[in-house]
Amino acid sequence: MKKIIIILTKTVTAVCLLVYLFSLIQWAIFLDAINSANIFYILISAFMAYVGIYISILKWSVFLKNYGIVISKLKLYSVYLMSSFFNNFLPTTVGGDFYRIISLNKKIPGKKKEIISSIILERGFGFLSLFLINFLLTPFYYKFLLNKSFLLIQALILIGFTLIIILIFKYNLLIRLKNRLIKKEFAILNKFHNLILSISNIKNKKTLVYGFLNSIVFCLIIAAARYILFLTFNIQVDFFYILLVSSITQIIGILPISLNSIGVTEGLSVFLFSLVGVPVEISLVVALVGRVSLIVTSSLGGLFYFFDNKIKS
Repeated sequence: MKKIIIILTKTVTAVCLLVYLFSLIQWAIFLDAINSANIFYILISAFMAYVGIYISILKWSVFLKNYGIVISKLKLYSVYLMSSFFNNFLPTTVGGDFYRIISLNKKIPGKKKEIISSIILERGFGFLSLFLINFLLTPFYYKFLLNKSFLLIQALILIGFTLIIILIFKYNLLIRLKNRLIKKEFAILNKFHNLILSISNIKNKKTLVYGFLNSIVFCLIIAAARYILFLTFNIQVDFFYILLVSSITQIIGILPISLNSIGVTEGLSVFLFSLVGVPVEISLVVALVGRVSLIVTSSLGGLFYFFDNKIKS
């Protein structure tokens, strides 16, 4: 019952945020932007989602090999795409990861712990790389720190990163302090503990460097896809600012505020791009097209699902 209430609350939050965003736009401009969209650019942007998945499975395969698990790239690609497909129907953006665990565990029984660790690493390095990108790029856009909302967002990100560092290097101390003051268990603490254990179990430390570099390449591809979407509506935005916005929306989007961060991502995009003069209507339509495009491209995972048994491991 508690889970149902949480899901309903997140759904209502998502709907309310979208209603508010649509109340800000001028419908004539919004619809005109949609009608003038360059379909060719939209298709290119959508295709880049598949490239991003390939980059992700390259990283995932390296982490799997660290645990002695070797699976074909095609098999990993199909499993990853299927997990993205199931994410469209699950209440969290990481819900599809459970399918990855179940699918690989069927193929390789007795390796569940290692499979889970590889996914934790693949996700964890991707998340940590967002902070790195954010901290590297923010100084170049220091003038936006004069905006109180932008400053608050960056402050929250800095606080979040500081807590992560404390969790990584002072985990045992933090847990002892928590147990003295609060008896309740926190799932997020267990998740970071699992990430710490997974990192410590990496045999080849070059894998850590590869994980970060691969994650950064993935972020560049996502930003490039968004850059192309802006071109779809005849708007040019600085690529590195798009990369910065992408890091912010993905970091904040991990917070369990709404269903699959719907409304949160779009709202942040509208605000952050308004700082560089992009009209609300264009920012919103780009965000929505990007989300719909992701849903459509991940739907190919449904096709892979029916042919899963025929794809060799």
